[in-house]
Amino acid sequence: MRMTGRTFEAGEGGIERLALPIIVVVQVALVLAADPRGNFPLNDDWAYTHSVRWLFDEHRIRLSDWIAMNLLPQTLMGGAAVAIAGYSFTALRHLTQIVSIAVALLAFVWFEAAGLRRRGALVATLVVMAWPGWNILSNSYMTDLYAMLFALPAATLFLRALERPAWRTLAAATALAVLGMLQRQVVAVLPAAFLVATLVSTWPWRPRVLLRAILPLGVVFAAEFAYRSYLVSGPGLPEAQTATLGYYFVALGKLVGDAPGYREWVGRVVLEIPCYLGLFAAPWLAWVGFGADPRGRRPVLLAAAAIAAAMFAAGWFPPWRENNVIDAAGIGPYTLYDAIPRGLANLDRSPGIVWRVAAVAAAFGVAALARVLALKAAAVFRRAAPQRARNAFVLALVAGYLAPFMITGYIDRYLLFVLPFVLALGVPAENAPAGSGRIGRALAVAWIAAAIGLSAAATHDYFAWNRARWDAIAAATHLGATPETLDGGFEYNGYYGFEAKPRAYGAGKSWWWVKDDRYVVAFSPVEGFTSIAQFPVKRWLARTPSTIYLLARPAP
Repeated sequence: MRMTGRTFEAGEGGIERLALPIIVVVQVALVLAADPRGNFPLNDDWAYTHSVRWLFDEHRIRLSDWIAMNLLPQTLMGGAAVAIAGYSFTALRHLTQIVSIAVALLAFVWFEAAGLRRRGALVATLVVMAWPGWNILSNSYMTDLYAMLFALPAATLFLRALERPAWRTLAAATALAVLGMLQRQVVAVLPAAFLVATLVSTWPWRPRVLLRAILPLGVVFAAEFAYRSYLVSGPGLPEAQTATLGYYFVALGKLVGDAPGYREWVGRVVLEIPCYLGLFAAPWLAWVGFGADPRGRRPVLLAAAAIAAAMFAAGWFPPWRENNVIDAAGIGPYTLYDAIPRGLANLDRSPGIVWRVAAVAAAFGVAALARVLALKAAAVFRRAAPQRARNAFVLALVAGYLAPFMITGYIDRYLLFVLPFVLALGVPAENAPAGSGRIGRALAVAWIAAAIGLSAAATHDYFAWNRARWDAIAAATHLGATPETLDGGFEYNGYYGFEAKPRAYGAGKSWWWVKDDRYVVAFSPVEGFTSIAQFPVKRWLARTPSTIYLLARPAP
């Protein structure tokens, strides 16, 4: 037996030595299965590619008004990729694929720092990669993985600085947090959690301790103010950043005021987020044995049964957020004329067997996660408890990240960022009894394999229908359609129309900057339009739309 700052078990061997190659092979296999061919934007990564174009054209950092995040490192990395391979969505997608491998490996390092042996860290990393939207974010130019590229090593170093204080470690953690914050502002939660954990685990609060606790957060905010000053005095602060900051205050006002229905809406969000996290963390909590000793497992199972019964009685099955990346019909969002927000497309969003099983898993995950949180919080309040600083850091990080979304709303992909830290709450204490038995671990492995397989198939189909959609756009263009006369969906009209002046919204048209929908790309025939071409979708899953339609409005 040995212990090196991690939980101690029998000596390592076998699969543990291959953990890093396994992670790389799984990620490469996911990319290949997705078949991510196609030089077109996905979701709202069109706005992020604008910054790369402007970097080349204007030789400065400029952000689209659609962008609420800082995006600096991603834009510079994208610029480097385009300088090598030329400007295309494909080149930027390849960059993200490389980043996804790095993020998966950094997640493994984080889990080791959080107290896991290599086998446990491997399983936890695969749980993150099994998150349903991981594969599509790995094959687009979205910002989520770029934020994790800096946040995960920063969190690892902050944790080391808590457990073995050293100014050099703290300086490296702070530098990575600055880079992460310049990518997405939410990374500032890391130095904030370090401050909380330092104050909780250190007494008395001498000036040196306070300086050490406060300095990282101060440096991160200074960098944020400097970057913001550059934007304000130069290319301009994006409208989305101004709107986002203001919305927090508006949301707080609605919450404490008498805004009709707002508290009920917040209550729904407060229920949704733990259910999502319970669903995503369920295989990991099954693997570690609920984070509790055997005597605590019966209450967890009874609570899970009660939660599942309530979900089935209410017909409240995942996914709980509509028109997000994780859609009941597959991987989305389904951003075409007849799907969002009209709901005319014949998409199968019934619960089916998959989402009913997912509801049971989510119920177990919620109950087990509640048990884990209670154990970790109790350990923080026990002054002599081992890993007190570690537990305080992770708890403060998770709470600080999720709290704003509880009152302002969220997009499901935002939960990927916090998932590695939520899973770290399930790391057993060094003196804890053995984890789950063979049945629990077999179920965990089966769940991970099934989730990875389904997400790979759904991502494949997402690219398949998008390729058919862009074939339809090409056909419409050949007929004379332009971005002003074609509703090609959110990505098409956003990329070609959002930055155009003035930004006109047509009455009765889709909200994504459509002036004249003489031509429309859709999942199904639509009343009032004539079908002029159909494009088959080479799908793997039955729920994926089988055909993309090019429609035209008849001439008067």
